[in-house]
Order: sequence, then C-alpha cells, then structure tokens
Amino acid sequence: MKALLVLLALGLNLYGGISVGDKAPNFKLKTLDGTKSYSLNRLRGKVVLVNLWASWCKGCQKEMPEFVKLQKSYKKGFKLVTINVDDDPKKGEKFLKSVAQKTAQKIPFITLANPTKSIAKAYKCVAMPSSYLIDKNGIIRDIIVGSLNANDMKALKKEINQIK
Repeated sequence: MKALLVLLALGLNLYGGISVGDKAPNFKLKTLDGTKSYSLNRLRGKVVLVNLWASWCKGCQKEMPEFVKLQKSYKKGFKLVTINVDDDPKKGEKFLKSVAQKTAQKIPFITLANPTKSIAKAYKCVAMPSSYLIDKNGIIRDIIVGSLNANDMKALKKEINQIK
C-alpha cells in the first residue's frame, strides 16, 4: 500500500505537484489552541520537517509517538512542525493529549491548525500523513507520503543530520 501511495505521489508530482528542489510554500498559521502564530519563514536557518496530519488518520496515529522521540533528540538546528487538517482543531488537541499520555511526555513540537486545508493544497498533499523535509534555505529536500515507523525515523535522522 505504501508503495502505491509513493507511486501515486510521484505521478502527481510530474503533473504540477510540488517536488524535491522546489522552494517550500510559506504559511502562517495559529497553534491548535489558537494562542500563537508561526510562519515557515520564521524558521529559516533551521532544518524543518512539515508534517500534515489528521486525528482520524490511522498512519498519523502510528507515527505521532515517533515524532515525539524525533524532536526530543534535537536540541537545536531542527524543528518539527505538524499541521492538523481536521475541520475542528479541538479534535487535533484531543488527539495530541492522548499522544502525550501514551508517551508520558509533553508534545515537544509545534502543532498548527489548518481546518481550511489551504496548506495541504499548497503542498499538493496526496495522502495523510505527508511530510516535507525542508533545508535551512527553505528548499524541499524530501517528500514522504505515508506514515513513518521507527526504522523510517532512523533513515530520516540521517537525512536531517546530512543537511543540518
């Protein structure tokens, strides 16, 4: 199934989708709780992983605890930004509370709300979850369609460390 998603994503990228080497579209969104705003441009100078997810997404549910470990392993130079596309941000908040309980840790990454799904459209997202590895200059270095497991995270960390 994951191979099919990757092939689909590659095929769509040939027809106007966002691709590795493109400048990452900027965004400015509020956190799930609405208390702060973040933009991608504000994070320039750091390697950023943008992850699009939804509370109903089974793959998102599997990978989110791995993202807690990933962000905790970096003190500086890397930032994980997760963007929830649920219609109601409270669903995303509830989901992340369950992840925090499951991992017995506070969520260490930025969590933004995008109920209009404008960012998924801007990034030409073809499936949930999708992740975009962006270098210090704002260039997309990798596009990952589908959920990441512990082994995938090891490979991702190597990639992050190479461009950090």
